[in-house]
Amino acid sequence: MSWYWKFQGLHDLLLERHPEWGHRVGVVDGKSILKITLVDETDSGVALAVVRAHHTQVWAVIDGMDVFHGNLLVWPLQGTSDETLVDALDACAVAAERREPLPSPWRWNESGSSELTELAELLAARRVTVEHVTAGNRYRALRNGVVGLEVDIAEPWEGQFLEARTDDMDMRVSLKPDLGWLVDVRYDQEGVWRRVDLGAWLEGQESSPEPGVPLGRVTLSQLADFVAHELRSIDAAEYWEPEIEYGDPRDENAVLAPVKLSPVMLAEAVVAQLRERGFGDVSEDRGDSVFRSDRFWIEWREADSSLSTSMLQRLNGIAAAEGRRLILLTTSDISRPAVTFADKARGYVFQVRRDTGELMPLNRRARETQLPRSQHT
Repeated sequence: MSWYWKFQGLHDLLLERHPEWGHRVGVVDGKSILKITLVDETDSGVALAVVRAHHTQVWAVIDGMDVFHGNLLVWPLQGTSDETLVDALDACAVAAERREPLPSPWRWNESGSSELTELAELLAARRVTVEHVTAGNRYRALRNGVVGLEVDIAEPWEGQFLEARTDDMDMRVSLKPDLGWLVDVRYDQEGVWRRVDLGAWLEGQESSPEPGVPLGRVTLSQLADFVAHELRSIDAAEYWEPEIEYGDPRDENAVLAPVKLSPVMLAEAVVAQLRERGFGDVSEDRGDSVFRSDRFWIEWREADSSLSTSMLQRLNGIAAAEGRRLILLTTSDISRPAVTFADKARGYVFQVRRDTGELMPLNRRARETQLPRSQHT
């Protein structure tokens, strides 16, 4: 009965906000489906319903005129306003009846404008195929042939982003809360994401010392021009994979996990991953220090117990005295208060796996440096 009253309320709200649908909107008898019937299509229409995608229930607006290729919008079951749901249903019904594309921001599965929806429009005007935008809505519908649909939910560290496509590569432009704008590409022949140095292009430099470009340092028009016209000609950062870095498993000289890496190999793995993430001035140091960087004080800590806030404060003080910011590499974890301090100090904290050298981010700023998840297509 709760769903019955929920859909009755959505029906009344739709007529209140979009009275032009009049007698053509109604709740389907015996089902929790709010449907708008289109002109000359009494058996089909556009519907709002709660659907299950594997273990996730979502609100979905479905264009019944073209189930396989028509508009399909999804939102979280919890936290989505009724106004968003009925306005999305109205927008899809209007587009289906007129046989027109959805207007922005609905065409991007978003209920409101943002930097990312504006950038998507600028890219579309430059003939770049934008496939998806994630800004206010973290849910994305993925059609799964004739079986149904799947839902991908963006992680918080991914920030806001859009994905676009050319003939031979995927592109992602992200806006992160701490790092700002990031650009990543995935070439078809490789199948892995690689970071492009947007900051170096803006400044006319060979590389940037830190990933990301602050929001105010680049306009949306500049960003759209970069993606549409410059991106293809710029080399992306090298990507890191343990099995590639340390040899083919069939090679008798290969070093395979879980063998503990030598200090030199561990340092090589760490530098490769930091540069992969956009720390362009990090290198190995053959002197007293293991790592070299003009922007960052890079501290290596072998420990078995969690590092405390006082330890982070002391290390950050050393970095500040050198006129640099802190990158902490540790074999242990850090306490929650220490995580909070690291973010306030604009530092980066990574845990290092001894067997492979893999970096695992421990604070928010470090997590934002991660490359896109491979699931996104």
